[in-house]
Amino acid sequence: MKIIKRILLILFVILAVAVYFNFPKLNFISGYASKNMASTVFLTNRSAESVVLNDNDVPLINLADVETDGKSATASVFGLMERKAICIEGLGCTLVNKDYDPNIKIPVPQRIKNENNLAFPYGDKEAKDTVFANVDYGQLQKAMDQAFTNNEVQKTRTVLVAHKNHIIGEKYLDGFTKDTPILGWSMTKSVLATLYGILEYEEKLDLNEPVLLEGWEKDDRKKNNA
Repeated sequence: MKIIKRILLILFVILAVAVYFNFPKLNFISGYASKNMASTVFLTNRSAESVVLNDNDVPLINLADVETDGKSATASVFGLMERKAICIEGLGCTLVNKDYDPNIKIPVPQRIKNENNLAFPYGDKEAKDTVFANVDYGQLQKAMDQAFTNNEVQKTRTVLVAHKNHIIGEKYLDGFTKDTPILGWSMTKSVLATLYGILEYEEKLDLNEPVLLEGWEKDDRKKNNA
């Protein structure tokens, strides 16, 4: 009997230690699951079922239960560590904490999208259909197909290959097109930082100048530096 009690005590201690060290991870799991659900459903117009099956169906993240309501998504793991992500038109989706007050109006920038009649990669017009003699298009197609052969593991959504400023190959998962927005996560920050660096190097941008955005004319942020 004493041996059984000791074994049970040891198991209890092991379980308690495991819970203690892993409980904070639930915050990341439910936070990621809710943010990914909100951005994908409300910004890319994909279904919640598609997100559960294709995006959140990865180890640990698939432990989260996510529900959408209005323009928000809420996730928890076994009812614990609930996190909520909200979407605001013009600002996108973000996680909120217990201090968030939905009654406080958040300034929204007036975004302007400029379109031109130039072909890829300089504008929005369809890329020119060009054939390169030094490109093995058969091997290129095999490589693109390979990216989708085990999609439960690869999670490939799109593949685009550019060569000498021309698109020479592209392939999309069912339900995705060239116009489907896809989360870039930290890649987006890297691209934007690079573009800002290029503009500053070309002396087309001074990071020390005040931000002169038309939508901020009546906003206190107009006094801030870039």
